[in-house]
Amino acid sequence: MKKKDINVLYLDHKAVRWIYTIFLILTIATLISSVILLITDQDDFEKRLLHIFYSFIAIILFHVPLFLKKKFNLYIPSFFQILALIFIYAHFILGEIFRVFDHSFLFDKILHTTSGIGITLLGVNIINFLNEDKNAHLKLSPFFVAFFSFCFSLMIAVLWEIFEFAVDEIFNSNMQRWKPTPEELLNGGIELGRIGLHDTMVDLIVCLCGSLVASIFCFILLKSKNRFFNRLLLRKIVDYDLALKEAEEANDKILVEALKNAYKKQKERKT
Repeated sequence: MKKKDINVLYLDHKAVRWIYTIFLILTIATLISSVILLITDQDDFEKRLLHIFYSFIAIILFHVPLFLKKKFNLYIPSFFQILALIFIYAHFILGEIFRVFDHSFLFDKILHTTSGIGITLLGVNIINFLNEDKNAHLKLSPFFVAFFSFCFSLMIAVLWEIFEFAVDEIFNSNMQRWKPTPEELLNGGIELGRIGLHDTMVDLIVCLCGSLVASIFCFILLKSKNRFFNRLLLRKIVDYDLALKEAEEANDKILVEALKNAYKKQKERKT
């Protein structure tokens, strides 16, 4: 059978492209405004420089899924991409630049909880890719897969807190909330010397809770051999016919439909 190449970019749901475009435009607008304010307002030079840094980081991270798809011909489920885009924009732009973190305790903790869930699912995919078998997760011990993914998520959470500490040390920023807000100074509450420690530990705890829920969810699905789990997996698309066959065997209806639509779209563009 003749090999049929498939463009993995056509596999994305249109919502992914819309959200990516909107967030990218908003982030570039934030970057441009930060550069203008950096030039015109020298009093907040360090603050504006930090905003430019956050904007650049967000723009780079927006393109990571695109790079992975093109470099490795990788299919990434649309909900994974949407979750990643929302998290990146919410954290770096809304949280760090517009300081939503200072006004909403829940905003920060929701982000850390959902990141724990997402990274745990990413851990499952890493196991799948480290093994030659396309469905290695079905043959390994469900407990091992869930436990590894749980530990992987906690490791990333710790590394993230180290990253926040490093940025705070280098740029004198406030990613770990060690600088009290005017409301905290006025109302008291947590001792001023423990604000940063409290924020870091709560971040780790809520991430642990999200990771635990996700790992238990994965364990139950794997133990019961529920094929819904296949919809959570990233897949390397080498050939259309082979990819379609594997998707049908895994009962991944979303990928099957995406492959057929992508192949049809490619044929229309060639004619």
